[in-house]
Amino acid sequence: MSGQEVDKEEPARRTAFVTGGTGLLGNNLVRELLGRGYQVRALVRSPEKAARLLPATEELRLVEGDMDDVAGFAAALEGAEIVFHTAAYFRDSLTGGKHWPALKRINVEGTKALLEAAHAAGVPRFLHVSSIGTLEDFAPGGCAVTETMQRDPAVTKNDYYRSKVLADREVEKALAKWPDFWAAFILPGFMHGPGDAGPTAAAQTILDFANGDLPGAVDAHFSYVDARDVAFACVQAGEGAVRGDRFLVAGKRMHLREELQLLEKITGKKAPARRIPTRLVAVLAAVNEIWSRLSGKPALISWSIYRTIRDEGPHARFDSARAQHYLGVTFRPLEETLADTVAWLKQAGMMS
Repeated sequence: MSGQEVDKEEPARRTAFVTGGTGLLGNNLVRELLGRGYQVRALVRSPEKAARLLPATEELRLVEGDMDDVAGFAAALEGAEIVFHTAAYFRDSLTGGKHWPALKRINVEGTKALLEAAHAAGVPRFLHVSSIGTLEDFAPGGCAVTETMQRDPAVTKNDYYRSKVLADREVEKALAKWPDFWAAFILPGFMHGPGDAGPTAAAQTILDFANGDLPGAVDAHFSYVDARDVAFACVQAGEGAVRGDRFLVAGKRMHLREELQLLEKITGKKAPARRIPTRLVAVLAAVNEIWSRLSGKPALISWSIYRTIRDEGPHARFDSARAQHYLGVTFRPLEETLADTVAWLKQAGMMS
């Protein structure tokens, strides 16, 4: 063989299917997977939006479709080695009114249909993106909430959270039904990050801050996490977690006031000094709900948001130690996340 080059076969690329490909987590997950050498098929509702958000590469295939019609894109699951299910109906549920039919149809029944389609297509692995909202608001004795403290869907008043708990149940049923099927869960905190084109409530807070539309800070804590860190956790779990395992990826607990102070430092715009009592949020939410029903427009502060602030604001303490230990997850400082998000929003023309 002297003087001759020996052809070396490149290792075959793994194929991943990502639902919610243009969502905040979804588009960051697509980038994470591509960076690790995966072939990616991304489910998107709008190819035009995907073209703006996702990199143009031969390793990425856009699959136009919707979780309302899993059968319509099921053929694209063939040959995939893992499904990363990030898609969910949630944004509209925060804008007032009743949304249970859509939450149940997309988050619960859609997840069930996706599981069945993935199994029928021979996809062996399924990484389900759940939510910290599937867990109790607080742990006894002031301890941090862990992955084991699941909510009872029969008593939770938040319809979105209930839909996510029931979606988790569908994954658990699939694990019990199919011994050859692997699934695990990632439970993210309140995600910020670049690529938030929705925008989610997180990016909307930044936009409202920049526009001077925030009258003050409510007394609420959130567990802030960068979507890029959650994307990393998803791939780590997809590659190495134990079947049926759950990982909280909640980030750092901070008061909303602290986030606004960081935004003041990043943008140079003054943070509102006023503190808004929770009882005033209740009044504003009730008025906004009535206005939304009469006008047909989204409520600026919905009853769902108020209840989340009331029930979780004093608590929102979650323990991400398992994800840090077993998945190697680290969390970016919130200031870095916010700075990157602000830069992306400006680049996208959503913020001046």
